[in-house]
Amino acid sequence: MNVLWRLGEGTVPQVRSVLPARYRSAYTTVQTVMNRLAERGLLARRKSGKQIVYTPKLSEAGYLSRSIESTLASASIDARQAVLANLVGQLDKDELTELQRLAKEISGARAKRSR
Repeated sequence: MNVLWRLGEGTVPQVRSVLPARYRSAYTTVQTVMNRLAERGLLARRKSGKQIVYTPKLSEAGYLSRSIESTLASASIDARQAVLANLVGQLDKDELTELQRLAKEISGARAKRSR
């Protein structure tokens, strides 16, 4: 997924060529992993000539958000708050400023939708 997030889209050979040498498995192994990611709804596939081009269906941020939401959904409110406070507490000043800006932006968008 990381390679495709960086490339935007790619074929098996393109993805394989960007993988670090220690993770550069056989063509068929990379193809199998990419097909499984497509079956799970994480990648889209389309034919381009004789090759299949894979494209992420979610951005990296969207994937992380969905994963975190899924993980936190079954946790208690206390655990969720502790985890989120811990994550926010690890941000540096610039990241925290940007997070506050994004939170205001999201809050404003929510307010507009609820009108």
